[in-house]
Amino acid sequence: MPPFELEAGPSTEPGRPSLAGVSRSAAIDDRRRLSEGAGKVRLATLLPAAVAEMAPFYIADFAGDLLYANDAFARLADRLPGNARDAVPLAPSAFAEIVAGLKAGAMPAACDIATDEGQTMHWRVRHAGVFDGSGRLIAISGTLLDITDLVAARFQMHVAQERLDDLTRLASDWVWETDGALVLTFVSSRVREVLGFQPIELIGRSLRNVVHFTGASGDPFEALAHKPFRDLAATMVHRDGTPRLFQVSALPVFAATSGEFLGFRGTARDVTEQTESSARAARLQNQLTQAIESISEGFALFDPEDRLVLCNEKFRLSFTRVADQIVPGSRFEDFIRAALEAGEIAVPPGEREAWLANRLRMRAEPRTSFEVALSGKRWIKVSDHRTADGSMVGVRTDISDLKAREEALFAAKEAAEIASRSKSDFLANISHELRTPLNAIIGFSEIMREELFGPLGSPQYREYIGDVFDSAQHLLKVINDILDIAKAEAGKLDLVEDDVDIYRVVGAATRLIHERAQRGDVAIRMRLPPGLPALAADERKLKQILLNLLTNAVKFTPPGGAIEVAGRLAETGDFLLTVTDTGIGIAADDIATALASFGQVDSKLARKYEGTGLGLPLTNAMVQLHGGEMTIESEVGKGTTVTIRLPASRVCRA
Repeated sequence: MPPFELEAGPSTEPGRPSLAGVSRSAAIDDRRRLSEGAGKVRLATLLPAAVAEMAPFYIADFAGDLLYANDAFARLADRLPGNARDAVPLAPSAFAEIVAGLKAGAMPAACDIATDEGQTMHWRVRHAGVFDGSGRLIAISGTLLDITDLVAARFQMHVAQERLDDLTRLASDWVWETDGALVLTFVSSRVREVLGFQPIELIGRSLRNVVHFTGASGDPFEALAHKPFRDLAATMVHRDGTPRLFQVSALPVFAATSGEFLGFRGTARDVTEQTESSARAARLQNQLTQAIESISEGFALFDPEDRLVLCNEKFRLSFTRVADQIVPGSRFEDFIRAALEAGEIAVPPGEREAWLANRLRMRAEPRTSFEVALSGKRWIKVSDHRTADGSMVGVRTDISDLKAREEALFAAKEAAEIASRSKSDFLANISHELRTPLNAIIGFSEIMREELFGPLGSPQYREYIGDVFDSAQHLLKVINDILDIAKAEAGKLDLVEDDVDIYRVVGAATRLIHERAQRGDVAIRMRLPPGLPALAADERKLKQILLNLLTNAVKFTPPGGAIEVAGRLAETGDFLLTVTDTGIGIAADDIATALASFGQVDSKLARKYEGTGLGLPLTNAMVQLHGGEMTIESEVGKGTTVTIRLPASRVCRA
């Protein structure tokens, strides 16, 4: 910079130089030295006009105080950092470095500052030294260059770069670029996650060594056509050696002016898990389809609009005449109506519309399964279930065989009931027919035994007539039991209820059986605690229950044995009456046989002990008629305990 002289102007404040022409004692001396010399032009008078139209400009001393500033700088002073009307708009430390650099002969770096008042502007300050004629540094000059547009452009470029970097980091794809020879020149950091490589490890390698295309279209780089492509299948090897599946897309890049091919820019998306998931889903779908086809019931799934989504062959064959109409997308109402019209469903023609309307109402709100009769004596069981999304799952079970068995069982049941009624009627009739002559036999034999009309003659006749009387009495008892069994099976065995004293009933029964027990050398004991309540029961039948149980106990208890009759109230309030003997006992498997009508445990007992096998069945029937329950506990060789449980409702409360 040529030497020039700064001339002091009028001061705006006492003792302080003005901004237009600032002069200090040291600077005045310097200016005087600059003005010396012949032929030098005095620039002091020309400087204001020369620099008025320049960019904002100032001259400062080494401390940073302003010696001079042009009008353009003065207009900016209030908007610049610091106290720019008196000092340079830089931090003291920054300006000190500039001064030190200039003194050392170095070119100082430019400094950027900004104004912010209404509209932000950016300035770049370039500093230079001001030297005297001898080349000595005497001041520092600063020029402000407007770089607002440059800063804005840089900011936009920075934002764009940040956006690109963020998208590159966040994208599931990894991004790459190559030169014209397909050598990788850029690889995004995403490659670390998908392939395990650092980007620097791939840059410089040929793209063809990294990417291996597997699709039917082959390698897109083979023809060197420089055309864009999208989502081509390729494999790449992970750093750990495992292959990964990718979809690769790319665009060719050309020079803006010459059109020269510069390379490719593209992405690679890892689809390994997606591909494997799709394969797994396909396998599962195939397994599900096979499973649905293999189940024994017809299965169908309908969407919320009641259109068929899928079904198995068994569902389709439930309606053989319209099976070709049961396809995905068909409406339930359409094919069920077609089945009705084809006579597939066993509904009279005049009732089809009513049946269909009722069927659709049931389908709208499925609650329980039901049966539908089809043509050809076929039956299906229908079960519909609504899913959470409104879809409908339908299951159709072929119950034709079950219905056929039910019909056969019903017919057999009817036949059995008819046979049972016939048997009961026969037994009742034959019993009445037998009882009439038996009454005569009993009456006449009793007269003869008592010799009411004179002696019989031989004593042996008395013995014979006694046997006839006993046999007739026994036969009459059998006939009465048969009549009672027949009545019980026909449901005609009635109760004549009254308040029954259990002590009286037990005492009467044991007295009737006492003589027979004595003949068999069997002891009978009663164990009835005092204070037992009366029972609401049929006294005659209750006595018959006890007689039957005691008769059996005496019959099957060997000499020297014992029988015990006990009664008590259970904790539940029920009345318990038990008959326990020390007889031969019954095997557990034979108890059911003993409870059957005419049941005999085995042929040996039937031959050894007389009886028809009606005692226990008749006793059980009379207990059940009272609403009670009879249970048998027995062990062969140790004895039997029969328990009669009468409900608490039959216990009379005081």
